[in-house]
This record gives sequence, C-alpha cells and structure tokens, in this order.
Amino acid sequence: MNSKKPELIWNGLSAILFITFLSFTVTAQDPSPIPDKEGTWSYAYLNDENTKMYSREFGMTPDEITVFRQKLDNIVNVLHQNPIMANPKGIDPIVESRPLYPHGFKNYAQNYGYIGEINFRLCPWFNSKGKIYKQTIEPPRVSLYINHILLLKRSAFNVGGPDDQEIAKAETLVNEICKPDMIRELGPGVILYDAAIVVGKPGKALYLPCSVEEAYKRLIAFYELASKKEPAYKVMLDGIRQEFTGITATQLKSQAYYGGMFSGITAEPNDAPLFLFNNNYFDRSKPKTAVQLVIFPIDADYFRKESDFVPNSVGFLRINQFLHSLDPAALVKLID
Repeated sequence: MNSKKPELIWNGLSAILFITFLSFTVTAQDPSPIPDKEGTWSYAYLNDENTKMYSREFGMTPDEITVFRQKLDNIVNVLHQNPIMANPKGIDPIVESRPLYPHGFKNYAQNYGYIGEINFRLCPWFNSKGKIYKQTIEPPRVSLYINHILLLKRSAFNVGGPDDQEIAKAETLVNEICKPDMIRELGPGVILYDAAIVVGKPGKALYLPCSVEEAYKRLIAFYELASKKEPAYKVMLDGIRQEFTGITATQLKSQAYYGGMFSGITAEPNDAPLFLFNNNYFDRSKPKTAVQLVIFPIDADYFRKESDFVPNSVGFLRINQFLHSLDPAALVKLID
C-alpha cells in the first residue's frame, strides 16, 4: 500500500479548502465600499402633488407656503455646514424637504402650526469587480421634523378600554403620563432622549412634573369607568387600589417614577421618572409658520461606537457621525 496516498489526499483537500476560502473572501468583499470617495450634496424642496395636498390640508396660504419653505431651507443650510454634510465621503447626501400633514392632525389639541419634514438619504458608493456605483434604492436615511410634537408623547401606560366616550377621555388622561427617558442636555434648549434629539426654546418644558397622587388618580379613574363596562377590568382596579392604600401622604405628594408591583407607579426614586405631557407647549401667539420644535428621531445606532459599524455600513456610520456632530448652538438659533 502506498503510504503517501493519505498525504496526497490531505494535500488535495487542503488546496481545495484554501481556494474555497479565497473565493469566499473575495465574494464577501464584493461589493466593497469606497469610504473615501468624494461625495456630492444635493438639496430640493419637493413641490410635488403630495406637498400641494399637505399644504391644502393645513389650509396654508401662498404667502405662508413661501415663508415656511424658507424656514425649511434655512434649517437645511445650517445642517449643510455639519462636517459630514459639508465634506461628504463615501456617500452622496440627497436632501429633500416639504410640509407634512399627519393623519388626524386636527384631532389632537396639542398640535399647532405647520409640520415640516426634512429627509437625508445617504447614498453610499461601492466597487463591484471594478464597477463603481451608488446605492440609490432604500439607502440609509435620517429624518428630522419641525413642530411634530406628538412624536414626543412617550406614554408610560398602554391602556385601552371598551368603546365609550367617557372611557376614551379617561384613557387620554392616562396616556398623558409619559416616560420620556431623558439622557442629558446637549446644550441650552437641546435635549437628548433615548428616542430623539429635541431642539426647542431654552427653558421651555415639554414635560411637566407628575406626582404619585396624580398618576394614581388618572389610572384609577380609567379602570373605574372601564370596569363598569367590562367586569374583567376590576381585577386591575382592585390591585391598583390595594397598592394605593399603602402609600403615605408624603409619598403621594412626591415625584412619580415608573415601577411598582402592580400599577407601574412608585414613589421610590429610579432612573425612569414620570411626567405629564405639556399639552400647551406651543406659543399660539406666534404665526403657524414659526419653528418651535425640531426633532431628530434616533434609534439604537446612535448609541453605538464608530468601531461597531462593519465596513459595508458606510451610510449608517455617516448618520451616526452626523448626529453626533450636530451643533447645538446653531440649532437653537433656528427656533422662533
């Protein structure tokens, strides 16, 4: 028997595996990003049929459309000075703005003024076997909204009851108890929350203090009404009432926090204080074209380190860098 045969077989298998590995490596790197390619910035105010429809829904006059468009242009011009946008690398920023009329806008008393939307599509550049191309289909995108206050109504309790007008009112009061999860102030008037960067008038509160007593009062009122229509709600009502009886007078007057054994309310301080949504945030003496809020929704990517992004994620990396290099002082000057 030839003793070298197993060795030859092994060597052959090793060669095949090595070639396969090389092939996989080449394939895995194709297409490859071009992170240092000089990018091109473009901006347009969308004046299409949707924009015209939104303007009609708001009841905007021609003069108001012109003024509001200038407001959007001003915001874009400021953001264009951001280092990621002023000197784009590996991406082409395609920026578009327009008024935006959300469904049911008139049904919410908190709303005032005109809402605007600015979208940044960051189209990354790739090299695929020598062919240079740009991703234009569903590229990474970051948006910001003007005066869209309901994006910030982070209700702490998700209650819902039988179809009844009085129950609906009580449900609304419960949903005004918010858990905004503020992280820190980035500058006067610029606050980082876990789901948004919010720019507003310095010193003006989006959320108002909520006492333990107020939170319980709203939650109990809801379940009292709901249990009359649907007895199954009485289990929750009894549990909350029992919990409520164990709270001292001092605790009732203290700041409410998210927690507790049954209700979701506690007087024990933690990192999740509860607040009441400020339904009267907007200054209604200002024209409807005024910019009173600028909101950058964020997700978990905001909290990642740059080194966490894989090489092919140039667009998402640039979004992270863009948001982290926002100039709070320049942004707050945009507020009317």
